[in-house]
Amino acid sequence: MLSALRFFIRLPRIGRIAIIPALAVAILALTAAGQQTPPAQPAGTAAAPASQATANATGQTSCPSSFDRDIPTNLTFKAKVPGPLDSSSMKVGNKFWVNIVFGLVFPGCTLNPGAAIWGHVTSSASQKNPNSSELSLAFDHADCEGHPKKEMTLQVIGVLGLDASMRMHDAVPLVMNGGGRSVSAAAAQTAYLGDDELNPGGTVNTVHPGIVIGIPKVKLDPQGGPACSARFTSTNRSVQLEKGAELIMIAPSAP
Repeated sequence: MLSALRFFIRLPRIGRIAIIPALAVAILALTAAGQQTPPAQPAGTAAAPASQATANATGQTSCPSSFDRDIPTNLTFKAKVPGPLDSSSMKVGNKFWVNIVFGLVFPGCTLNPGAAIWGHVTSSASQKNPNSSELSLAFDHADCEGHPKKEMTLQVIGVLGLDASMRMHDAVPLVMNGGGRSVSAAAAQTAYLGDDELNPGGTVNTVHPGIVIGIPKVKLDPQGGPACSARFTSTNRSVQLEKGAELIMIAPSAP
């Protein structure tokens, strides 16, 4: 480049004027090439996978992979819907609560029977021709004993309609219908004893993530909503979880 500049200076004035456009074009081409060349990656640093790069670009969260396998029932608990949850009347950001059915003791959090678990709506939509709808819910706080609305990540992995919920409770011995239990209690102490509907054709005393019982036309993707929230979809104009329905939940990260 330096020798080219010296040659340019030695040219007569007319020659310099004639060569200026060509020189300008060459400089612009070099500048554009420098801007398009990606910076060199530091030695020893692996390139990000294409899927990770796409996720980073869209702001999506990488969800845990624990939901691709059946979950033992002794690691689950149920929460009752105190009032209808309906995508036609719920908007993103709306807050609500459900009530835990049986008391549980997590490390750092005791949930008494009926304690509130707090959630919010992360997506809600509906359309017609054809009819379809969705409702995504995230749960991130719980009314622990002495610590109301304590931050706590909880995840929905299944749902029971009102009739299915009543049938299951009726099949449970009375001694189990109440009181508290540890989250690590034996599977025989769960409220799902002897019921294989939670994982049809699968291992006994396990729940298949995404199971929906007694709610026609509704499907559940436990991590299909924004920020890995539980996404319900329906072929009706709205997703409806009626009063008395029960959510089957786990605590991926207890406090």
